[in-house]
Amino acid sequence: MKKKIQVLVLAVVVIALAPTAAFADAQTVSGAISKVTVYRGQAQVTRRINVDLPAGTSELIVTDLPAKIVPESLYAQTSGDIKVLSVRYREKAVREDTREEVKKLDAQIEEVKRKQQHAKKDNENATDLLHKFRDMWKLAIDGANVDLNRSVMQSEQIESYTEYLEAKSLEWHQKNLELLDTEADLIKEMELLTRKRKELDAGRSRTEREAVVFVSNKNKKKADIELSYLVNGANWNPQYNLRANPKQSNVLIEYNAVVNQTSGENWDGVVLSLSTAEPTMVSAPPILDPMLVSLSRPAQTQQAEKQVFVQLDNVRRQLQSRKANIKLGIGANFDLNELAISNQGFVLQATGQQVKEFQKQLAVVARKEGVSVTYKLPGKLSLPSRSDQQLVTIASVTAKADFTLIATPLLTDYVYLQAELLNKSETILLPGQASVFRNGEFVGKSQLPLVTIGEKLTAGFGIDSQVQVVRELEEKKTRIQGGNRIDTYHYRIALSNYKNTAVELQLLDRLGYTENSSIKIELVKTEPQLSEDSEYLRTARKKGILRWDLNLPPNTLDESATVVKYSFTMEYDKNMRIQARRK
Repeated sequence: MKKKIQVLVLAVVVIALAPTAAFADAQTVSGAISKVTVYRGQAQVTRRINVDLPAGTSELIVTDLPAKIVPESLYAQTSGDIKVLSVRYREKAVREDTREEVKKLDAQIEEVKRKQQHAKKDNENATDLLHKFRDMWKLAIDGANVDLNRSVMQSEQIESYTEYLEAKSLEWHQKNLELLDTEADLIKEMELLTRKRKELDAGRSRTEREAVVFVSNKNKKKADIELSYLVNGANWNPQYNLRANPKQSNVLIEYNAVVNQTSGENWDGVVLSLSTAEPTMVSAPPILDPMLVSLSRPAQTQQAEKQVFVQLDNVRRQLQSRKANIKLGIGANFDLNELAISNQGFVLQATGQQVKEFQKQLAVVARKEGVSVTYKLPGKLSLPSRSDQQLVTIASVTAKADFTLIATPLLTDYVYLQAELLNKSETILLPGQASVFRNGEFVGKSQLPLVTIGEKLTAGFGIDSQVQVVRELEEKKTRIQGGNRIDTYHYRIALSNYKNTAVELQLLDRLGYTENSSIKIELVKTEPQLSEDSEYLRTARKKGILRWDLNLPPNTLDESATVVKYSFTMEYDKNMRIQARRK
């Protein structure tokens, strides 16, 4: 198979709002969209063009390019002895929209207009007939009110005439109602068609967009040409369904994508890919400028702390600005250097702890937003250009799961089911919203973080009402020793299991922790012992978090409930007071 060669990457852009004459032998084609890669905010569209070419140089005019095309992104490629010499883009004014879907819609609108006119005339005619019937009713009433000896109609005739008029009145009343309903339905139909017409016209001026491709062909033969370009108005976001089956110790992860495309052209039966990459038109890298440093008087403490807070708070905004400028390459050299100097200046002025916090937040944002991955979806898909969102499936992954219950009585009386999953698939799971199901029933919404291949994921699967927890302070004692106050706390936590089977449960509570040497906090006693998990002991335990890994026997409640007890002391200056806050 001959290797494809990309002949020309960037198109020459020519915008002409007046009609442009083509060579006499130029062929006009539209091609068929064969593949699409959707990025965040843009999509790359590839059209496949099969055409018979004469020997020598030929000109092809590719029509029906979409309204939201990025003209400078046009390029064409072919194979073998056929070569693409150049590609240029042009626009020309047109009097009417030539798209087939628009023509069909315009015809429907005209048909509804005719129906509305007919319905209006029918209604006017029915109204005229109703007036005539009213005159006939007057005749019947007058006939009934005069002496029958002098009346034109006898009593039997008047009665029969009246019954006739009543029947006809009901008939025309019903006809009037039907005509009113018809008019109302036609108004709704016209509103719908008009709205669709506006959607098709969104972002589209009264112009046609074309690519002019010059091709060189040594021998008369059929050419297979691919024309590619970027379009705006396309985007996608991850969406998940997590389906837990605790009995089988697994979770089915349905990985979907919500795609929105309003590019102005329909993608019918295409090979679709989804990518987090950001195509860029600039290939030259930015240049690192020198950074000049000098001395100044230190700022006030509060001002310095406020500056640190602002710097940390704006990490995401700065990274997004940096990403946007990176796309411009050397054209954004000044802005990129300014952002870098701002961050370096912060590091030079901040304390070691502040720098660590800054780097931590920077890493979280970079991890979430810096992943570049492409998903090639199986089969062929169709995505019309329309304003509403469309759902496509990326992958379906069955992951082995370790289920456990989580009880945090300080925060909530509910006990939650949680699972630790391992992503052993070949698919990177991007951050996104998830709908969560347990045993086929919907239990709530969640947010999935970034999960790379081989990484673990912790997911929650709602409340388990058959396990309950109660926390209470049994006793608090205070004594004075020298110049210090010593407070002793005794807590009791009872856990009831109403299930017929034993369950694994992780119980979480906490002490205060301090970085102030004048406060001494000590865990005196706990029954049973705290978890021996090495990661917990290395991290959360040092911050005062208490964790017990428990097994609750079946049907243990009331007097037989599982009980956890612990006590701790706090020693500090008797003239001071304890204050609690988040870190």
